[in-house]
Amino acid sequence: MASRTPLYDWHRSAGARLIEFGGWEMPLLYTGIVEEHVTVRKSVGLFDVSHMGKIFVEGPACHAFLDSLSANEIARTPGRARYTHLLRDDGTIIDDVIITCLAPDRFFLVCNAGPRAEVMSWLKSHMKPGVSLADRTLELFCLAVQGPRAPELLQRFTSVDLSRVKPFAGTVLDFVTPAPWGAAPRAVPPEIEGWGRVQATDPSTPRRGEPTASGGRTAFLATRTGYTGEPGFELFPAAAEGLGVWESVLKSGEDLGIRPIGLGARDTLRLEKGYLLSGQDFDGHQTPLEVNSAWLVKWDHPFIGRDALERQRARDQYRRLVSLHMEDRGIPRHGYRVLFQAKDVGLVTSGTMSPSLRVGIALASVDKSASAIGTTLDVDIRGTLHPASVVKLPFL
Repeated sequence: MASRTPLYDWHRSAGARLIEFGGWEMPLLYTGIVEEHVTVRKSVGLFDVSHMGKIFVEGPACHAFLDSLSANEIARTPGRARYTHLLRDDGTIIDDVIITCLAPDRFFLVCNAGPRAEVMSWLKSHMKPGVSLADRTLELFCLAVQGPRAPELLQRFTSVDLSRVKPFAGTVLDFVTPAPWGAAPRAVPPEIEGWGRVQATDPSTPRRGEPTASGGRTAFLATRTGYTGEPGFELFPAAAEGLGVWESVLKSGEDLGIRPIGLGARDTLRLEKGYLLSGQDFDGHQTPLEVNSAWLVKWDHPFIGRDALERQRARDQYRRLVSLHMEDRGIPRHGYRVLFQAKDVGLVTSGTMSPSLRVGIALASVDKSASAIGTTLDVDIRGTLHPASVVKLPFL
């Protein structure tokens, strides 16, 4: 049976169409993918992405531990986040993750839902003295507020100046429901100072210095990483507080046209920006070089998989992930064949009709010979070849 986030009953009562995704029963849409997509591009939407894995890594050796497993260098500065890939010895991707430094001896790793068990197993298999792990996926929500008016909306709840929170950074928010529903935002309460020093091991026991509800206030981690290409934040309240945060944000954002957004629009939004989808654009067989992610590989630090990547880079015969812009009304889909001069050269990994551009777009894994910008390829759509051009990302 698929897992469910704590908002499952809320989604059902709101009329969401639910699907199984990554082992979780999640809302695909509420009113319609295109309508929800446009809401995020023009105003603000709220996503329940609590299915994402949420893992704390801590201890005096945790930075060196994570750095040795990461293709990208892990930030040492509290509040900084990194997007990276965890690799096997042969250079293939286990998952793409975001790792936020909370303190020099504590990090927060967010992974995808499907590979979470494998990510935890991989971390445990490489454990070193001075490192401990805690999978707290079920204890924390993950709510994504996304859209050009997302900062304006979230600012109503907090005294933290969100304009100072730059992309790929995190902060602790004091979260107070704005009047007339609650008091004015206050400064971060003193009981969360030094957040990150966890002493208790029992999840039911309050952790010293952990963001929590106190005196009618809530405080929790927020990051600014995003998956839509729009301004926005990810909120990580405790499970007991999450429903209140969800409903408060929706209520306060009514004047801005906020809507709950499902995974369908999340997929079209991320594809317009060329962001990868775990399990689809890479499925355990590709390396970062094969999925247009060489930019994140920091070659001057040792990490698992580096030797294999260096050999692959030297040979330079690997497939490339390219972006395709359809030249007619064809709509590319995952798994469709891609041809160059009547020869099969690859497959579509992600494809859709772009709600913003009103044209078919896709990511496709193709041979090097067919990967240059401007190359004309064909996509086999139900037995008919439709022309497409290789273009530069992002689409939008």
